[in-house]
Amino acid sequence: MPRARAEHDTGAPPEERGLNQHAYAEIRRRILEGELLPSSPLSEHQLAAALQLSRTPVREAIKRLEKEGLVRSIPSRGTFITELTAHDILEIYQVRERLESLAARIAAELMSPADVAALEQEIAFSEQCATEGRTGETLESDARFHKHIITATQNQRLGAILATLDDQMYRIRVLLPGAAGWQAEATQEHHTIVARISARDGDGAEQAMEQHLRASCDRAVRLALPIQRRYVRPSAT
Repeated sequence: MPRARAEHDTGAPPEERGLNQHAYAEIRRRILEGELLPSSPLSEHQLAAALQLSRTPVREAIKRLEKEGLVRSIPSRGTFITELTAHDILEIYQVRERLESLAARIAAELMSPADVAALEQEIAFSEQCATEGRTGETLESDARFHKHIITATQNQRLGAILATLDDQMYRIRVLLPGAAGWQAEATQEHHTIVARISARDGDGAEQAMEQHLRASCDRAVRLALPIQRRYVRPSAT
């Protein structure tokens, strides 16, 4: 558990920590899976009733989620689910493009044949899931593909920095099924990355990852724009 999260409940009785964690996990899940929509208000009272908890653990959960960027408080107005804007997506992908392209370069130097085979198996699994309409598993497989490459760098700091984007990337990935042909395009891009890694071509792997993430960013931004028009209220900006 990251230190900031662990410290939040320091000194609280075990039962209280358990309730706080339950509230946090459930509200976070509802945000990430789109049950609580961007820009929608968060009511401590309604959430407490829905979760059958007192308002205290709900309040503590909201504080944690605000620190993580999933919730924001507006003075004199209330607390709202953070919008997922095109600008947010561009910022996230700018970071990913730099760091994951570096990861692909390092992976091309360090990955064993068995590691490369694991990447190829992940692609095959993703294609199978997509063919069978198992969208959730397809998205999870996409995330694992990238994690395999990051882990292969054996650079814990690089992995830790990219892990801070996991929740925000989850929200972006949930948009992807709305993009026609996204899975076929991503699969082809993944194949190119693996081919370059397998060939021990660091430059090529870096460029292939960069191109893949730029294409992924373009797909996500196109999908985010109508969401902004639907959910973001002019008075909230």
